[in-house]
Amino acid sequence: MLHRTRANLAYRTKLALFNLSGMKEALDEQEHRVLEDHMGFRGQWAEHRRFQLDFAKRMGLKPNSRLIEVGCGPLTLGIPVIGYLDAGRYTGIDVRPVVLDLGWQQIGKMGLAEKNPRLVCSQSFGEHELATDIRADVMWSFSVLYHLTDELVDRLFAQVARRLAPSGFYIVNINPKQEESTWLQFPFNAREVAFYRELAGRHGLAVTELGTLESQGFTLGGVERVNVLLKVEHA
Repeated sequence: MLHRTRANLAYRTKLALFNLSGMKEALDEQEHRVLEDHMGFRGQWAEHRRFQLDFAKRMGLKPNSRLIEVGCGPLTLGIPVIGYLDAGRYTGIDVRPVVLDLGWQQIGKMGLAEKNPRLVCSQSFGEHELATDIRADVMWSFSVLYHLTDELVDRLFAQVARRLAPSGFYIVNINPKQEESTWLQFPFNAREVAFYRELAGRHGLAVTELGTLESQGFTLGGVERVNVLLKVEHA
């Protein structure tokens, strides 16, 4: 017992010195920058997180909703929404193993493992990884569609048609005005709403335009403020 007490005191002393030296703050800042880099917007993490969770709730997300996030990244929305949803109601899908590793680290750090979230690495938007009977009340992709080729958007919409519950909806943002470029290995593709509406129609889906991020309460001044939000549902 005495040995264990001494070990605990030694650990607490080391932890106190670690905090006093500023190392913890430096590591926290480094971790935060890594998360932002994998999200794609330096200095905008908090507002992207706040806006997405607020908008999802305004659109009708409830604690008992089942949410599938396609392109979940390092869980910008995922962490607060996992905390908000009932256990077992969140599934995040991404093509990049590294961001899913970061996501699991954040889940552990925030004490959310008991919420039993599921993170899936997939190149098929979950087609081969998710059980055939899984249906989502809400699907979500933020800053994702304009990184996909036309063919991949078509494949994604096929999965949306398959996975959405009859009364479910899918929220996305697009960039009809942004200059085409690249981010990491992903392209930026500027497409008008009509492109997504026509493609959705092929899969029995209907698209409703919801206005720009700025018009819906996004407060930052970057180019993404003029991205257009779309709601996709079964026709």
